[in-house]
Amino acid sequence: MLRKNGFRGISSRYRDTHRAGLGLAHLDDPNRCPTPPSPAPATTAVVPKTAPPTAHRPHLTNASAVVSQYYQDITDHDYAAAWALGGSNIAGTTYDRWVAGFGTTQSITLGTISGFGDSRVHAVLYATQTDGTLKTYAGDYTVADGVLVGASIRQTH
Repeated sequence: MLRKNGFRGISSRYRDTHRAGLGLAHLDDPNRCPTPPSPAPATTAVVPKTAPPTAHRPHLTNASAVVSQYYQDITDHDYAAAWALGGSNIAGTTYDRWVAGFGTTQSITLGTISGFGDSRVHAVLYATQTDGTLKTYAGDYTVADGVLVGASIRQTH
């Protein structure tokens, strides 16, 4: 199950500063629109500013492999592939905002990764920021049919 607020009980300044490192800053965005925008008139075609890209994704059957590939895609700045691998299911925002959330992330390295059955994975990851700082996160991920379908991630350092 996706838990949108994995940073409960910490100051909002701390939470906001550290969510950005994993593309989670959008969760506190006060401008986030809770209701869909009004539809355009029937005679006008509406084209989103940036449509979520479609990317071919390999069919991975191992949940650990899915989580590993997801973060490798982000490190490689192949956001379309990460989105297709389940980023769209766990982002909680639009594609553009999700990508922008990784603006200060230089790379993500997985530390330990362990599986809980066929579909659940726990991982510790290290996000190196563009300013050289390192942020550490721990997360639980759920995978179904080779795609991330849920995640609960928290910063540990």
